[in-house]
Amino acid sequence: MIDALFLTQSPLFRNLDETERAQILIIGRIRPFKAGEVIFREGDAGDGLFMVVKGSVRISKRSATGEEALAVLEPPAFFGEMALIDFSARAADAIANEDSALFFIPLQDLRSLIEAQHKIALKILYALCEVLAQRLRETNERYMSIFTIAQWGGASPDGPIPVP
Repeated sequence: MIDALFLTQSPLFRNLDETERAQILIIGRIRPFKAGEVIFREGDAGDGLFMVVKGSVRISKRSATGEEALAVLEPPAFFGEMALIDFSARAADAIANEDSALFFIPLQDLRSLIEAQHKIALKILYALCEVLAQRLRETNERYMSIFTIAQWGGASPDGPIPVP
């Protein structure tokens, strides 16, 4: 039997009561990954949501110069949630950064639960919106930092790069 404590620490599931968390445990399962093992690749079908229970996961994009790490996620972070919203393919690679245990919730099972249990749906979707809003704010701050450095960092011998 899996200890449900990790669900109470997740931003996505912490507002669920004990019975609701039990329903999440029923549809999910723990999946072990070895360090360096690919969890999914950019372009793969979004088949579920992952939560880091133990270890860490590197989210990265491949470029001409190699792998660019976007984030390293540790417990109780979750990833793969975009598939829940837009049915799109994976937007980046996910690779076990070290030996890890991930809680995997299949997309179809989660969608079925959300459709059948509206109270759970509201709690999960509200929590998801909070997390996505926070991530968007962080992305905006990073973008503005990069823009400011490019604008005023003296990268050009002729002075700042003109704003388009």
